[in-house]
Amino acid sequence: MVDLQLNKTFVTGDFQESKQLHLAKGDVFLYEGDAGKKSCYLILSGSVDVRLISGSGHETLLYQLGEGSLVGELAMFDKKVRTATVIATTSVYMIEIEAEEFQKNMKKLAFVEKLTAHFLKRYLMTHDVVCRLSQPNIGMKLCHYFKTLAEQKGKLEEGTKMGIHLPSHASMGKLLSCQRESVTRELKKLTQAGILTQVQGSHFMLDISNVNLYLGDILD
Repeated sequence: MVDLQLNKTFVTGDFQESKQLHLAKGDVFLYEGDAGKKSCYLILSGSVDVRLISGSGHETLLYQLGEGSLVGELAMFDKKVRTATVIATTSVYMIEIEAEEFQKNMKKLAFVEKLTAHFLKRYLMTHDVVCRLSQPNIGMKLCHYFKTLAEQKGKLEEGTKMGIHLPSHASMGKLLSCQRESVTRELKKLTQAGILTQVQGSHFMLDISNVNLYLGDILD
């Protein structure tokens, strides 16, 4: 198997000429369709949502990005407008990277290797988003979401159980492009099926084997 070194991430030292920014929870700093300033950003701490917002106001959550993630990087590759809206979900510290500095770094092999790893990871995330949003069954969407969480923590093996913290049902509804009530109903079903076991409040134990069995029964 080829070693793709997906653990390579950007750090502040990669961008010596950048300036630091602080965002409060709820701040919107990129708007879908905006053709303004051509900068990208590196998250130092905190997290952001990357969302698509329709003309009617319906929101679809694509990704949740955190420390070490680049945001708005397509502007560095002649993308004329922003492709999504980005909102701070916590207090966020980041650095703003101007196009000129980014292009200078593109001449460095180590930087290009990190950029390659970044785009490959983002491709895999996009594949998960497509699978999640294309599933008509909310239970399947939830199970694909759970498998993504398990994969991120390296616990996707058969028989593995892991603790997870679930966001609010309303937030999960945005993530899955469905109503909050649908999430509540399906979570109850998944709990009854032994996929989830509530520990306390929003903390659950997830049974990966039962997730795979659930998806297999539906797909067969």
